[in-house]
Amino acid sequence: MQQVSVTSDAAGFGCCNKQGLRDRLNIIAAAEAHVVWKKRLGDHVQGLSHELLGAALLGQDGVCQLGGLIGGAAFAAFRGTDEHRQLRVGHEKFHQLAALVIEKLNGGDRKAAKALFDNEYSQALRDILQSLSIINRLLLE
Repeated sequence: MQQVSVTSDAAGFGCCNKQGLRDRLNIIAAAEAHVVWKKRLGDHVQGLSHELLGAALLGQDGVCQLGGLIGGAAFAAFRGTDEHRQLRVGHEKFHQLAALVIEKLNGGDRKAAKALFDNEYSQALRDILQSLSIINRLLLE
């Protein structure tokens, strides 16, 4: 019987662990899903879409796939890291701000909705994408 040697990197991940995490996390799909949501919300802000979006549902960060993963076992290896904290906080803000943008639109304040969308909401997405990118890079090294 042949022994398999698994070496760990500086983050403490073995190559087999990294592959398993990459498979479970599907970081690219999570990033793409949030970019698509930003586009959908942006269409609302610009008045190009009349799709019904509920602020209450959008405001729940645990409803989407990434939200479930952030608090789950798949991300356990990253808990306590700056990347995980930034991802968790950015993801919560992303959903909370989406709900606030919808509330502003529903209240007839398109200018405030646009300002919120262009600034804080866009920054929350950047934080998510940056964190996911760093985590992905750690899993590819």
